[in-house]
Amino acid sequence: MLPLFDCEFGVGLTDFGYPVTRTPAEAFAVMDRFGIGSAFVYDRHAHEAGVFDRFDFILDFCREAPPGRLYPAIPVVPPATGEQPPPAELVEWCLANGIRAVRACPNVHNFICDSFSMGKLLEVLEKHRMPLIHTSMRVQDHPWLHEPAWRDLHDVALAFPRLPIIVLYTGMLQGRRLYPLLEQCPNVLADLTCDSFQFVEDVVERFGSGKLVYASHFPTEDPGLYRMPISHGGISEQARDDIAAGNVRRLLEAIR
Repeated sequence: MLPLFDCEFGVGLTDFGYPVTRTPAEAFAVMDRFGIGSAFVYDRHAHEAGVFDRFDFILDFCREAPPGRLYPAIPVVPPATGEQPPPAELVEWCLANGIRAVRACPNVHNFICDSFSMGKLLEVLEKHRMPLIHTSMRVQDHPWLHEPAWRDLHDVALAFPRLPIIVLYTGMLQGRRLYPLLEQCPNVLADLTCDSFQFVEDVVERFGSGKLVYASHFPTEDPGLYRMPISHGGISEQARDDIAAGNVRRLLEAIR
């Protein structure tokens, strides 16, 4: 199995007592322990505080790392609020600064992530094939009791069919809501938080191994929790490699 590519790894400070890593060296200690080779990292304190215009910390954090290990992911909000530069300018700035994915966290940051509110930005992201990482988890939700905004996700996925969408925290026992999205929207990938008995095997059999990704959700969860279904699931070695890292690597290679 390839070293894992983690789609959600939080660094920096926190106001909730999570075991955050404050330096790249501390982050690598956690990553190496669980076989995480690369990660989309985000500023945990900015996430909790709702900061959308200051990214020096996360950029500096990633610049201290060896190439290819840490990829900064910044939060986005509806362009109409004027809290961030206009979409074309924002995405151009992201590409120039090594940012290869953005995060939409509508419940934490109090907005609706649909084509009406986010369309102008999503159009530019789609043009560049830059992944949108979507999580509707609140700061201290329990993942097994969580339910994403499925209608909004469906709306965005159909409106922007060439925009890669990585859905995090799909939620325990949400398969009947997740499966139609995976079936009808080729641009949607999901993490493993919906995992229950043979979830990974079932998704691979029904939709192929290109539909799943690994996300540790550190520091709110143990990175080993979602490694187990990949390393021990009844799937082929190629499927393990796809879910562990290959699917995300291909998304990065397609950015233009």
